[in-house]
Amino acid sequence: MQMSQLECIGKGDLLTANCNYGHFWILKKVLGRKADFCIRISLVSNLVKEFLESGEKDIVMDWMPSPKTRKNCIKNDVDPNPIKVRLVRVNLPGGNTEVLVTSLCKQDKYKFKDIMDLYGLRWGAEEEIKKYMQCLMVEFFSSIKQNGVLQDFYANVFMLNLVSLLAMPIKDEIHASSCHCKYLQQINWSSAINDVRKRLALLFLRSVKEICLIFESIWKSFKINTEAIKPGRKFPRDKKKVHEKKPLYNINQHFKVHL
Repeated sequence: MQMSQLECIGKGDLLTANCNYGHFWILKKVLGRKADFCIRISLVSNLVKEFLESGEKDIVMDWMPSPKTRKNCIKNDVDPNPIKVRLVRVNLPGGNTEVLVTSLCKQDKYKFKDIMDLYGLRWGAEEEIKKYMQCLMVEFFSSIKQNGVLQDFYANVFMLNLVSLLAMPIKDEIHASSCHCKYLQQINWSSAINDVRKRLALLFLRSVKEICLIFESIWKSFKINTEAIKPGRKFPRDKKKVHEKKPLYNINQHFKVHL
């Protein structure tokens, strides 16, 4: 999957991603496509350990690949020569630390805060992925056949798009009605998806007049079931939760689906 995604990157692009992409050979691939990157890198990396032990906050250095990394480079047809990178230490609330690796090495042009803000821009995409994974539970397929998996996947895409369209007319109204509160309110997506799912069939079976009433009912529910927008909200990473829910079927054990 990483390789197919890298093929979409071109000159002038900038990739932001989590530590699953913070590997030497992947970053070399990104640079080879004339693009830049700003990626969170694993704290278990020897490169990161040395950086943290140094006490530095923002440095530019040459990343010298280890013997194991060189083998991965050869395996993935990547030049194993060192690359110049910039490491940025970010201290999070609660005493946690994360390290960002970026190809934007001009510290006078790209300030420390710029790098932090840049990585934060991926939050919107991460929230959309969370809707698929947690609200729609897109990994829980009802079939092990390829057509069944594709039907489940595209049905979820349709559902999220439909809820997004239905939410558009009242987003501003919800924000305006909560301006006196400590935090602005937004639609609770889990609740919104459940509301639309219960009424979905009726939208295709009822008359235009009745459908308008259904829309009114959905919007009323959206306005009631909201959640606070808390800027800068941080949570400690709980790795134990990663494998709490297991998909109904692991399609990787049966076949590869090309989406």
